[in-house]
Amino acid sequence: MSAAWRIRTHYKGPYTAAGIDQNLSLEEVAKPKPQKDQVLVRIHAASLNYRDILIATSDERYAGGAPVDGLVPLADGAGVVAKVSSESSRWKVGDRVFNASNSSWKAGQTQASLDKGTGGGAGSEDGVLQQYAVFDEDSLAPIPSRLSFEEAASLAGAYVSAWNALFGGPKYLKKGDVVVVQGTGGVSIAVLQIAVAVGATVIAFSTSEDKLDVLRGLGATHALSYRDRSDWSRDVIELTGGRGADHVVDVVGAATIAESIRSVRQDGLVSAVGFLSASEKHDLIPDIIWGAKTVRGLLYGSLGMFQEMAAFVEENKIQPVISEVFGWTIAKEAYNRMLKQGFVGKIVIKVD
Repeated sequence: MSAAWRIRTHYKGPYTAAGIDQNLSLEEVAKPKPQKDQVLVRIHAASLNYRDILIATSDERYAGGAPVDGLVPLADGAGVVAKVSSESSRWKVGDRVFNASNSSWKAGQTQASLDKGTGGGAGSEDGVLQQYAVFDEDSLAPIPSRLSFEEAASLAGAYVSAWNALFGGPKYLKKGDVVVVQGTGGVSIAVLQIAVAVGATVIAFSTSEDKLDVLRGLGATHALSYRDRSDWSRDVIELTGGRGADHVVDVVGAATIAESIRSVRQDGLVSAVGFLSASEKHDLIPDIIWGAKTVRGLLYGSLGMFQEMAAFVEENKIQPVISEVFGWTIAKEAYNRMLKQGFVGKIVIKVD
């Protein structure tokens, strides 16, 4: 037997701490069995993404729909191979591995094969907040040698999203480009670290001096506060000599998208990754058209991007930033910490 956290759909609505408390249940489950071309992994750590708190309460803002009753949540995990389905497997028992958040999108620059609900811990596809999980062989990567399970579990969702934003769209990041990041969440930190490794200039915004110090320590060329400011694009334009940034990765949504578009140069790229803020109405069309700017929404990335990201992290010795690690039996507290926001990096649950 094994154990898993499961979503019981008692409460449905906007996410709240009370709703999450009602819906998450630690249960005894049967240990899954790998089929052909699959491996069984003993999970040691799992990390949270913003979508996970929406899924936990069937929040309608999650486009993938409500989870099935009994769904195992979370998409990103790391652990040790416990069993392989055949002797010809590319993996062996004891290998340290982490998994791709979404295994159905194999390769290419389009998301034609990507179902909105695809990805572990959503819809009817069990995730990794369990002691044992089964994965397709090609959806795993070796954990970089110097990283812990907790750090490796922080990679897939945030760092593949960052990789997709910087290399998966029409504007391929290159040395000397200017990249704008917002805040200190998992995706923003990942974008910053990857951009710095490539040799880009990074303009980072946050809301407190402590967080700005963290961003500077990670290599941001400029770290500025946008607390109580609605015109922070002026800083970007000034710092780039009137040109604007090459890439802006917007993780906030409606509250910042207009400024993100104003911040990017003519023919530049805004990658829309998140929607942390409440909905607002903006007339974005003039700035997009007259600036010949591209706004691109994205969700995770392909298996090809996952493998590229994993190799890049290893080669460039990138160290994921972890805010807090929560114990197995208090996983609900990790969700509640995610609700409060204001953290730096990733929130991780240790799977005992």
